[in-house]
Amino acid sequence: GGEAERILRMVDGVLLVVDAFDGPMPQTRFVLRKALALHRTAHRR
Repeated sequence: GGEAERILRMVDGVLLVVDAFDGPMPQTRFVLRKALALHRTAHRR
């Protein structure tokens, strides 16, 4: 958790990429919640 939060504090936005076959990985929701809590723009493609 701490490493993801440190990195998120250094960026302006995030890009969420989810593999259509494997789906979200275990940490996807956790990191996305942290990014949204820090008011980082989430770009979904």
